[in-house]
Amino acid sequence: MVSPLQNAFMAFVVLLLAVPLANAEFSFPFWEYFNPVPGEDYSDLPGYEPNPEPEPVYRFDAQQTEIQKKAADNTLLMPVPTRTQKVKWTSITVAPNTPGGFAGSWEIISNNTGVNCMHLAIARHGKAIMIDTVALGNSLLKLPDNKCRRTSNAKNATLDCFAHSAEFDYDTGKIRELKIETDPWCSSGGFTPDGTLINSGGFALGERSVRWLKPCPTCDWSDYPNTLFKGRWYGTQVTLPNGKAMVLGARRAFSFELIPPPGQMNKGINAFNFFRETTDDSENNLYPFVHLIPDGNLFVFANDRAIIMNPNTGRIVRELPNLKDGLTSRTYPPSGMSALLPIDLSKTAPGQPIQAEVIVCGGGYKKCFKDEAPMGRFPDALKDCNRISVTNPAATWVKEDMPAPRTMGDLLILPTGDLLMINGAGKGCSGWTFARDPVLTPFIYKPNEAVGKRWQALTASAIPRMYHATSAVLPDATIMVAGGNTNQRYDFRDTTMFPTEMRVERLTLPYLNPKTAVNRPVISEGSISGGMRYGQPFTFQFSMPKEPVDQALVMVTMYAPPYTTHGFSMSQRLLILKIAQYTKGAPTKITVTAPPTANIAPQGYYYLFVVAGGVPSKATWVQVM
Repeated sequence: MVSPLQNAFMAFVVLLLAVPLANAEFSFPFWEYFNPVPGEDYSDLPGYEPNPEPEPVYRFDAQQTEIQKKAADNTLLMPVPTRTQKVKWTSITVAPNTPGGFAGSWEIISNNTGVNCMHLAIARHGKAIMIDTVALGNSLLKLPDNKCRRTSNAKNATLDCFAHSAEFDYDTGKIRELKIETDPWCSSGGFTPDGTLINSGGFALGERSVRWLKPCPTCDWSDYPNTLFKGRWYGTQVTLPNGKAMVLGARRAFSFELIPPPGQMNKGINAFNFFRETTDDSENNLYPFVHLIPDGNLFVFANDRAIIMNPNTGRIVRELPNLKDGLTSRTYPPSGMSALLPIDLSKTAPGQPIQAEVIVCGGGYKKCFKDEAPMGRFPDALKDCNRISVTNPAATWVKEDMPAPRTMGDLLILPTGDLLMINGAGKGCSGWTFARDPVLTPFIYKPNEAVGKRWQALTASAIPRMYHATSAVLPDATIMVAGGNTNQRYDFRDTTMFPTEMRVERLTLPYLNPKTAVNRPVISEGSISGGMRYGQPFTFQFSMPKEPVDQALVMVTMYAPPYTTHGFSMSQRLLILKIAQYTKGAPTKITVTAPPTANIAPQGYYYLFVVAGGVPSKATWVQVM
């Protein structure tokens, strides 16, 4: 039974949703998306019709409505409204415990990117691509007058002259506005073999769109509506061994489909009943965790279950032990984290199968999104991590505790083979205002250490990063942290507990301790010739500022930069390469063996690192083909 109090509260929520979203790009009540409906997926809801009403102008404080005039490359950037924090909040921090005393350092590299960074990817031309949504009001970055987007295909469609995507130079802070036509809200993404960014799905008019962005200083989005056969809102995209992209799941989308070339449209989907089986009255199976494993199959985790799937046939190869307790879930909206642990090719004997493990951490209470957070109750997030070998059919999950509970965090793989857990909250779940107690302390997880010695707490940030926050490993081995918006629009009011976050931070990790990282390796860019070919030797040179190092202290790693949103870094992977030849000197000449097959390293561009004595070099981009 629903109580009168609950009915009154939901009516109030509906009213709040209706006001800022009254003129968003859909024609039926927005809250219908959150009600169970029959049919295969949420696109069975009423069809979209253009909204004839003009869009309201979103105004900040009166003194903040003038466009900030800056240099020629930033004339369209509006200032962040000034505010005084009037609402108190509590946080979770853990005292640093890193050896050597340096627990990392933080700096703000931009006070205003103009666009809130809900989705983030690092492109090979040295820029971060930020993506937000078109549905939640104006951003702080305007488009030039001749680049305004039409909000529908109707003749009387209004114009939206604000950017909802941007290119950010993480070295200089420079921002370039990008024009995105259809709504990428809660979309998925990844890179093609030539480094083009694919952004798939989204909300309303963007649910079936696929957007393409080439890596160049003047390129902009090419948007192809109706490419996908089914709407993909909160779906997951994965790069397959042949370099093609597949998108799986999404809101009431119990299927998967390949992304066709630009301009083509899919004529059908592949039904996948696993997603139907793992949905519930709060769904809890959105943004499924998907990893390509060494045999070419996919590890797929949704809600509290995991399977191995053949991407060519859609057949479930085997079902893994589940993490089911009836109360908790790991995927959105409880929003845990997952990563494929580094694949160590240096220790794989010829002819032996390559081993791989997956880790799943955090998450929360199944009923949080539907029953708890809307009533102002914020249950504790989960505090455990679980590992399983995905190459051993007899394997079971091995559980260990984290230093603190966490939902909505990011789990990034570092060039050293360690993992970084960052962002998130200690209570609640994903959703507007549905979380409390931001976890300000990042943790390093060392997967090769013994249980009890794997966790290191770093210096805490001062900025909460919860719902819609993102992070990325940069080529210089530091971490970019951006975004965070728990509100229904860009909200900077004094009375907002967690205002929309426009600042970008850089986290320098302990392996770049200024005192101990003085002998940091430097890859010779001129020695890199062509790309890597599967199974073939790849030779290059690197130097050490002080003195050369022995081979025993050197590791070569390659990292696939992911598309990160809502706590999951899609198609992220790190490989430790086998060193075939090593000639110590100034410079040192090194030959590594490229990954053996595309199952291990799908075609595309990777960061290449040399790690010497635990200190990573800056990365060089290398194409695997």
